[in-house]
Amino acid sequence: MTKEEGGYEKVANKQDLQEGGLMKVEPGGKPVVLSMVNGKVYAIDAVCSHEGGPLEEGTLEGYEVECPWHGSKFDVRTGEVKNPPAETPQSVYEVKVENNDILIRKKPEAQGQPMQHGITTEATARGKGASTGYELTLLEKQKFEGTDIMSFKFSRQNEQQGGSNSDNRTYLDYTAGQFTFFDIGGVNNDPKGPIRHFTIASSPTEDFIMISTRIRDTPYKKRLSSLEGRAKVKVRGPEGKFVLHDDHSKPAVFLSGGIGVTPFRSMIKYATDEQLPVKINMFDSNRDHANILFKNEFDECLKTNKNLKIIYTITATEENVQAPSSGSWKGERGIINKTMLTKYLTTSELDNSVFYICGPPGMLKAMQKLLEDDLYIPKERMRIEEFTGY
Repeated sequence: MTKEEGGYEKVANKQDLQEGGLMKVEPGGKPVVLSMVNGKVYAIDAVCSHEGGPLEEGTLEGYEVECPWHGSKFDVRTGEVKNPPAETPQSVYEVKVENNDILIRKKPEAQGQPMQHGITTEATARGKGASTGYELTLLEKQKFEGTDIMSFKFSRQNEQQGGSNSDNRTYLDYTAGQFTFFDIGGVNNDPKGPIRHFTIASSPTEDFIMISTRIRDTPYKKRLSSLEGRAKVKVRGPEGKFVLHDDHSKPAVFLSGGIGVTPFRSMIKYATDEQLPVKINMFDSNRDHANILFKNEFDECLKTNKNLKIIYTITATEENVQAPSSGSWKGERGIINKTMLTKYLTTSELDNSVFYICGPPGMLKAMQKLLEDDLYIPKERMRIEEFTGY
């Protein structure tokens, strides 16, 4: 990519962009999605202003691009929000095509377009959440026996050379629950592209960055699982607003499904280390005992955090349960439901808690329906993060 006179930058060739299609480009490391409608090319920020969904993986109908995560829609000509839950418009870029080369430049704020500086969150009010680039080093990787899950620990120290101090921070700072984009290099022919975003499972109180994910038979995941030694990866972030609320007088209820526990690991560890005066109840649902991630870490937190309670439930039938060696499973069984929630939550907690839901799409929809239809929890007391399983 090269800078052209007038601040334009070449990002793609028009022949590579189909009519009605979407294409992600990254001028200066900034994700931008290109679209073409009636032969004209448009460019807006690729990261959804709602909860960071990848717009390039969405759908384009007319001039409206729909986010694949929660259905927010934006006008590709103006960045205007056309359908909630998003409230903040996307930044847009001026486009010109010369000899089939697509060139873009950011529209100045004076022209009325909002400048995006990361997603608006409670975290940004505490001085965190501004997205930037880092180069981190792999420190350790772990395979969870009996599962297809692996964890990867990276340094928090930025080893990227060059750039100004403002654009080249030396330490990745973030708020518990946020996510980052990982460019691990060497990924070819992956239909989802060479970059993925992962929730940071580690706490800001820890001296490493940890991600945990299911390893699938895709070029990206196979490349990730094969990283060795002190491999270097490029990371952009942090972003996202799935973070713990600031009003600690309101309890938190975490509803977790499978790998969706990763942001809750970050929040629980942080709340415990910082001795936050917030009551946390987590319901952690997994297929079997082997798939309960971070149980050892959670048990350690329970020893020192009197405000923390964790209820584990497994959904496999009894004969298929991989029980702990100490004996048969003594936790809850079945999916999280009204009976389970009312068994462990007081009336006051049901009436005042902020509910956080994180897991695969099916679980997320079921939990939303449960809270809204059976427990009459208003939407303003819900926070949602969807794991699409890629």
